[in-house]
Amino acid sequence: MSKLMDKSPVGINKIIRPMLDNKKIPLGDLQGTLKRITEEVKDATGFNARWKREEESFYNGEITLRVKNNVICTYCIKYNAEQNLFIATEVL
Repeated sequence: MSKLMDKSPVGINKIIRPMLDNKKIPLGDLQGTLKRITEEVKDATGFNARWKREEESFYNGEITLRVKNNVICTYCIKYNAEQNLFIATEVL
């Protein structure tokens, strides 16, 4: 599959968006969800992916996915106390 996969940031983001954008993630499943996404990217592209918190976006709850030192996408992950879950929204 990796030979057919578009390995550009746009192509990789097509893997991530359905798994994360505007998703409600239960409190205990955030780390597992982020890990599953990096595993999907690696399976599809052959490249390791890593979530990083940039210093300037740390306080905004933003997390950035990097593949081969390239920024692929950034998501704002906020906790919703009423629903006891996290909500992920893509930062454009």
